[in-house]
Amino acid sequence: MPADDPHRILESFELQADWCRQLGSDLYADLLEVAAADLRGGDVVANIVDDFTGDAVSAALPLRMMGAVHRLVLMGLAPDLAAHYPSVGGTPNRSGLADDFLATLHQHTWYVKDGLNVAPQTNDIGRSTALLAGIFSVIEREQKVRLLGLGSAGGLNLNLDRYRYESDSWRWGPENSGAVIRFDWSGPPPPLPRQFIVTDRRGCDTRPIDVMDPEQDLRLLSFIWPDQEDRFRRTAEAIETARRHPPEVDRADVAEWLALRLSEETPRRTLTVIQHSIMWQYLPDAVKAATGEVIDEAASRATRSRPLAHVSYEPPPTGYEGKGMMVMATRWPGGEPRELGRGHAHGHWFEWTG
Repeated sequence: MPADDPHRILESFELQADWCRQLGSDLYADLLEVAAADLRGGDVVANIVDDFTGDAVSAALPLRMMGAVHRLVLMGLAPDLAAHYPSVGGTPNRSGLADDFLATLHQHTWYVKDGLNVAPQTNDIGRSTALLAGIFSVIEREQKVRLLGLGSAGGLNLNLDRYRYESDSWRWGPENSGAVIRFDWSGPPPPLPRQFIVTDRRGCDTRPIDVMDPEQDLRLLSFIWPDQEDRFRRTAEAIETARRHPPEVDRADVAEWLALRLSEETPRRTLTVIQHSIMWQYLPDAVKAATGEVIDEAASRATRSRPLAHVSYEPPPTGYEGKGMMVMATRWPGGEPRELGRGHAHGHWFEWTG
């Protein structure tokens, strides 16, 4: 079946190149610009994407292709291109980058074409900083927290209390943690609790990732941009943490799953927290509406002894526009939504207002 709109496909590569440049990946920006030029010429990239259907921008078509290429690099099947990929010890060299990239696409056309069926999932634990700070902001007298994660992928952000967080402004978490998250922080620190115990953690996803499966871990790592070495390192560390402490992630529809979880009785003096990061935009409008109704109904039943909170890290309604993702938090009973701050999509920096 032919691609729905060749112009939209070209636009998706041009837009993604700009976004990657803004978000600190010059390597991917350069490669996507090469891909866009090749696409205009009707060569190998055009051959790879010619069967793709659907909206190329919302489906993140360029990142699907780049993820497949990165998997080839990680598996050792593209040694010339690997020399440019810091994720495997390479150093980008613009003088040979385009030729090595296009040669890899020519050699592995069918593998990359098949890889377009795999939607990106990054499960970036840099976003755990925003979620954790949001949870700190809604904790009152409780010491126990029950986490319910939406769009949890491999459940890495459900282990947020097991990571070490370090900035010039504040630090938190076990010093012997196998995963360390470093970030820039401006504004006041969040209210750090004296004690914080996650008594239950569970998530859902329509395509959950089993971190015990090496092939699925490879897929997860392949969607980390290869010149963002800190992101790659901490994701690999988080996978190792999840292998020791496997989060439970159910394959389920968001609204139905959340309704079931919120119908379960929670122990007294335990705060139930619904959390999600950079997933809401991908939900169909009907699912967003149904999930919102589930949260509203549960909020109406929240009590002082069994409170409920909703913490999210999502793009502003008007789009990213370089202003950062929004950290939002609401606590019930009686709460109103609060914007706590803004941050980088991958958790490199945060501007906190509290």
